Amino acid sequence: MNEVEKIKITADCSSGLEYAPFSHHIQLTRTCIYFDKEEFVDGIDITADSFYEKLKTTSIIPTTSAPTLQEILKTIEDAKKEGYTDIIHFPISFGLSTYGQSLKNRIDDLDLNIRYHVFNSNTACLMQGYTAKYAEILADKHYSVATIFEECEKLSRQIRAYFVVDDLKYLVKSGRLGQLRGYIGDIIKIKPIITFNEEGKLVTHEQVRTHRKAIERCIQLVLEQVKSLKDFILLVGHTGRYEDALEIQKRLQKEAPNAKRIEIFTIAPTVGAHIGNGILGVGCINLEGLKEEL
Repeated sequence: MNEVEKIKITADCSSGLEYAPFSHHIQLTRTCIYFDKEEFVDGIDITADSFYEKLKTTSIIPTTSAPTLQEILKTIEDAKKEGYTDIIHFPISFGLSTYGQSLKNRIDDLDLNIRYHVFNSNTACLMQGYTAKYAEILADKHYSVATIFEECEKLSRQIRAYFVVDDLKYLVKSGRLGQLRGYIGDIIKIKPIITFNEEGKLVTHEQVRTHRKAIERCIQLVLEQVKSLKDFILLVGHTGRYEDALEIQKRLQKEAPNAKRIEIFTIAPTVGAHIGNGILGVGCINLEGLKEEL
């Protein structure tokens, strides 16, 4: 007789699930954020609103550290006590951090008495969070680990997002943009539109003069993606720019009235530490062909 899988879904706090516009029961592992010698646990010691306010008043560019192995082992022990046979963990894209791959390698070497799976969504923020949410829906409906992976891989391929970077110094500091390129971009007011490539890395999709034109281009790129779709979600992400995000949401409601939902999300501080304040982004999730409703 085949063993019945009881599957627990976990994610790291870069997923934005702390601020998700939907309910879930996904356990989050925490990242530490450092402002020089000040330490904050994302979602516990500091919220998104207070984090982005702090960014406005400091010249310090924050750094982060990944969830510890001890924290991961604690979630595993909790899951075992609750009778789970499997855990599927959703970290930030392997292309943005070594955390996910390192965790996978480390866990594979341990005798845990539970099956621990690490899923690479090749994305971050609420797009990562939505992938974990879909896994939770599937797990609740008793799909197998193998099927959940297949479905989440399909969903990941059907997600697109474009972001406008307001202050290039954070990307320069994190090594994702060369210093000379960042300096020149600031001087001539070039605003790069960034997106995720197939490897889950942040890349420049194109560069546009002025912030307003760059936002407009993001909107057009997403509307082009969904123009032939019948079932999709639109997302508007931001770091400390809720009012601007609200205006974009209103615009999308007029131009894509057939969207299933148009949701605003706050980018978690763990991610915001590397991209800075003032980010605005527009994304879409193609829901067609999925086994279950998201």
